[in-house]
Amino acid sequence: MKNKIHLIIILNLTIATLIFTGCNKDWLNYSPIDMYSAKIETASSDKTLNVAAVSLQPSKSDKQETLGKMQLLIEQIKVEHPDIEVIVFPELALEWYYEQTQIAEYQQQMSETIPGNSTDFITDVAIANNVTVVFGLTELDNETGKLYNSQVLIRPNGELTKYRKRNLNDVDIENLMNSGENGLVTVEIDGVKCAMFVCSDMQSESITKEIAESDIDVILHSLTSTTDLNPDISYVGLQMNKWIVFANRFGDEDYFNYTGFIQIINPAGTVVQRGEGKDVYVYSELQIN
Repeated sequence: MKNKIHLIIILNLTIATLIFTGCNKDWLNYSPIDMYSAKIETASSDKTLNVAAVSLQPSKSDKQETLGKMQLLIEQIKVEHPDIEVIVFPELALEWYYEQTQIAEYQQQMSETIPGNSTDFITDVAIANNVTVVFGLTELDNETGKLYNSQVLIRPNGELTKYRKRNLNDVDIENLMNSGENGLVTVEIDGVKCAMFVCSDMQSESITKEIAESDIDVILHSLTSTTDLNPDISYVGLQMNKWIVFANRFGDEDYFNYTGFIQIINPAGTVVQRGEGKDVYVYSELQIN
């Protein structure tokens, strides 16, 4: 029976790797059993971090509508969990991830600088609610005219940190996104070291190894995925031995259908909180070793 359970776990993990595709030699396209894996460590908890992962359905063209929805969700989470410290929203949270008729033209239209109007709006919300907010958007670099699939973290004091997705997938390339060259971006929140992280960064062998060997505690993971992953275990957690706050999108976008599944995953790869649906969230107090 034990061998049978082990086989089922391996099969589930192997299937999970097939949901992402890539086009560079750094891409992980094999069983997660063979992936670089951090040593699992156990110790008594001496730090905590209160986090939420949010499923969001963005408007296709009205960023202000989406920002208003984000504000309402932040205020709701703050009321229901006054001790909340970090709220994570999905990748490219302010627009569709892929618009098949316009493709890159659509992303150019929806892009903006960082800082810009949207980050200014969320900064005011973060300050008003005394919470750190993390979300993705299409960034326009004014100096070069290049687009980036970026993630921003805004603290309750208004301080902003930016990360540009490094391991681009086929859709990012169709969207004419450029790969970030900023390396691992980390921030410390109440003594807890967090890494910023976007979607298929988890499919990069080099990034996986970099994070697994780092001293970070939590991965703030904004992503877009149509696949409903295993509800009990996460190969990403197994790979890197870190807490993961896994925020996804919801809704029908052309031929993509997003269920909005969201997860909070412990360093052993166990899914400790899970949800799905439109504009919902999961909350957890992370016990940091």
